[in-house]
Amino acid sequence: MHKEVKARYDEQKVLKKAAHLYDFQLDQVTFLADAENVVYEYKAMNGENYILKITHTIRRSSTYILGEMDWIRFLSHHGISVAKPILSVRGKDVETIPDQAGGAFLLRVYEKAPGRKVTEGDWNGKLFEALGAYTGRMHQTTKRYQVKDPRCKRQEWYEEEQLKLDKYIPSDQTVVLQRKDELMQKLHQLRISKDVYGLVHADLHHGNFHYHQGEIIAFDFDDIGYHWFINDISILLYNVLWYPVIPYEDKAEFTAEFMSHFLKGYRQENELDDAWLATIPDFLMLRHMLIYGLLHQACDLQTMTSDEKAMLTRLRKEIEQKTPITPFDFHQLAR
Repeated sequence: MHKEVKARYDEQKVLKKAAHLYDFQLDQVTFLADAENVVYEYKAMNGENYILKITHTIRRSSTYILGEMDWIRFLSHHGISVAKPILSVRGKDVETIPDQAGGAFLLRVYEKAPGRKVTEGDWNGKLFEALGAYTGRMHQTTKRYQVKDPRCKRQEWYEEEQLKLDKYIPSDQTVVLQRKDELMQKLHQLRISKDVYGLVHADLHHGNFHYHQGEIIAFDFDDIGYHWFINDISILLYNVLWYPVIPYEDKAEFTAEFMSHFLKGYRQENELDDAWLATIPDFLMLRHMLIYGLLHQACDLQTMTSDEKAMLTRLRKEIEQKTPITPFDFHQLAR
């Protein structure tokens, strides 16, 4: 959770108001996570289970969240399996609770996706191909999406807060800042058109979908934004490399296995020129930089654990030395 948000968050006070707005009892709430949002699961008076997400105006605006909800409903309308938003008892997509410090907590609720998280038994080529097909359908579908209200437009890839490294990391890390500027300049040269660029999930991984009767149902659309489709794919690859369900011994070998199955499914649903595969290493490094910025934004450097400090040291070294996230040669995947 953002340090400033954490300082303002009074859990009992906020949850008490949330219970009134969404019709549940406080003893029916289970805490799930507190990364960029505080997330709970609750059982409503109608017996259904839902997911409550609480963020703050330091991070998001209500109109920005409405942009997320509009896209989720668009995907659902076009046959993409997603956990849809649920209205409050007052018929609102987003409820606002002032924090008495000039800001406010923003509340929204979603269906609890049916199914379960993937297990070791699912972690194979069949799942990777299904992920590819699902991602391909999302990319094909989003080509038709147009935001209705300009106030609800989601950010472009370069507007990501965690990429503003000069705002969060120590100013003496000049090499890191130089590497980030070099990469951003390089990526800004890439072509943008509706066949390769659009509104995407931008954080798809096995923690953000359930597997139900062989079908993927995605949730946690908090990070959706405008990206190249290959960046959306690269983010997924980064995530499965970062924390796979079954640990791998050879990173390049696992990358080859995952991507070969993924692309088999993806190419059945959406066409993307193979030339884009060569840009994956750059987008993987972009994600590395974003994680580096996120850790500095969310953590107090003075109270970090030794493991957290070691992670920051490793990330910094890899960014400065331009160490590939995976040694795999992505040209091998071209047809």
